[in-house]
Amino acid sequence: MTLYRQLLVTMLLLFAILFITAYSVQFSSTRSYLAQQQETTVVNTVTSLGLALTPYLETSDTVGAESVINAVFDGGFYRKVELDLLAANEQIIREHLAAPRGVPDWFINLGLFHGAQHEAVLTSGWLQLGVLSVEGHPGQAYYQLWQGMSQLATWFVVCFLLVWGLLILALRYLLKPLHDIEIQAREIEQHHFGKPIAVPSTRELKEVVLAINNMAGKLEVQFKEQADEAERLRHRAFFDPTSGLGNRAYFVSQSQSWISDGTGGAVILIAVDMLEQLDEQEGFVARDQMIKAIATHLRKLCQRFGEYALSRLSAREFAMLVPESDVERLSLLGEEINRLIAELVIDPVNSRNISVVGMAVIQSEDDTSQLLTRADNALNKARMNEAGSIIIEHRQQEHQLGRMAWKQLIETALAEDLFELSSQAVFDFNGQLQHEELYIAIRTDEAIYSAGSFLPMVEQFKLGERLDLHIVERALKQLAIRPELQLAVNLTQYSCRQAGFWHQLDQLLALHSQVCARLFLELPESAFFWGKNALVAPLGSLKAAWGVDHFGRHFDVLTQLGDLRPHYVKLDHGFTSQVMEENYDDAFLAAVCRSAHSMGALTIATRVETEQQLEVLKGLYVDAYQGFVSPPHKLV
Repeated sequence: MTLYRQLLVTMLLLFAILFITAYSVQFSSTRSYLAQQQETTVVNTVTSLGLALTPYLETSDTVGAESVINAVFDGGFYRKVELDLLAANEQIIREHLAAPRGVPDWFINLGLFHGAQHEAVLTSGWLQLGVLSVEGHPGQAYYQLWQGMSQLATWFVVCFLLVWGLLILALRYLLKPLHDIEIQAREIEQHHFGKPIAVPSTRELKEVVLAINNMAGKLEVQFKEQADEAERLRHRAFFDPTSGLGNRAYFVSQSQSWISDGTGGAVILIAVDMLEQLDEQEGFVARDQMIKAIATHLRKLCQRFGEYALSRLSAREFAMLVPESDVERLSLLGEEINRLIAELVIDPVNSRNISVVGMAVIQSEDDTSQLLTRADNALNKARMNEAGSIIIEHRQQEHQLGRMAWKQLIETALAEDLFELSSQAVFDFNGQLQHEELYIAIRTDEAIYSAGSFLPMVEQFKLGERLDLHIVERALKQLAIRPELQLAVNLTQYSCRQAGFWHQLDQLLALHSQVCARLFLELPESAFFWGKNALVAPLGSLKAAWGVDHFGRHFDVLTQLGDLRPHYVKLDHGFTSQVMEENYDDAFLAAVCRSAHSMGALTIATRVETEQQLEVLKGLYVDAYQGFVSPPHKLV
């Protein structure tokens, strides 16, 4: 029970005890007073009635005596008046046995009043004329006691309710600082820091609030420093300071991640040979300015793709990794790259040596070294041809489809539900199952197409919203069938940018509210890189838990996710796959994990393949893992 309720209940109980005590005392005193008043009235009545009857008894006027008794008895205050005429050996009796009006029977049955009784002998000199007995009727006493106590009880109840309301208002006002402290403590526990608590006027609470605010401020600075440290380590390991792009190590790690994920696309190498001439003729300052300008234009060019990697590999070479495998579109992209770079050069000395482009389309059997070797061979061929040549290394694969064929396949799969579902478990290092990540593939009579092969086309043709809603609905149905299941569903970047998608998702989750607690939604980190502010509201009202996929892939994102509070982050495979390499510097990965913990999020390593990797990851602040140590299995 909360302190607020304890104080409220305690004060109300004390008030109730006070009410009951005062009421009992008042009830007892009123009852004694009414009983004593009735007894006094009966004694006085006997005395006065005896004096009035004596003249009639002396003359044996029975009729006159009865008239006097009737006059007294008709007032209704007496239950019985009895006169024994000793001389005539007769009795005059008047009785009133009716129950009092306006008083409930249960109250009368309490037996609070028994009726006062008094008896006197009427005499004339030494002669005894009769015996007069009067018994008071308790009805009037019951009526007065009932009316008085009912009114008193009503006032007490009204006052009790009034005090109850005032106590609620007073305690809420007085205990508001404690409530703010409680909320702030919970936020600190989850590594979230809000605004400082307003300092109250109460001395004791003031000191506590100041201490909490001071501690929260220091922890916020500390966690921000951790995120900044992760960014510094990342920049040191993967950042090219001149261009502001990634370096060769970054590009290699991203290539490994793309190939492991089965994401199709192409590697594009861009050689800007005129940078060497610019350095010789105008100096390194002009060269560096040109490098920055080229990097800016290439970055803008890449923003049309949902996912990409962009790096500067050497003094004259840039590299792009894009989710595009169509040769015709890649050729147009290469021409656009050459044109943009040429436009940056003013009065070129030799227009043939400005830039050349070499490309290699990712094949299913590629590894990182093979892919980069093929791209480098294409670049060398382009150099030999000169004049902005574009060479594309590409081999037609089995089941390779054209762009429009891909679109038709995806739309058919959505219409006929040709998606095959499988899942892979996520465990913590104690062997406890956290959830299972949902994988999708399109199965036709001819072939099975993995998600990595068709998701780039989903983004290109803006079908992500339809796909995500379809897969989430199927996942919700699976959760309804299997109550032990917890599923994580990946969302596309296109969906994350659509306000209409979040509205439809809310409606869908409302229809399956009983299973929403077991659904996890994974957003790509790139969605936050391009539209974080648009995601604050929908994620804040989301009825399901959510996480960030490919965490750590993009620069400058680590420090931006703190106020969004993801439940978990899945580390990009490009960083976790290198932990078994010799001379691997694990400082960056550890810093990324600490940065995630500062947001209150679990860290999950992906693509874990061996037990040796698990042992290394345990010491790097990683909370859980998934990978081929626990292979995917088909969902029925």
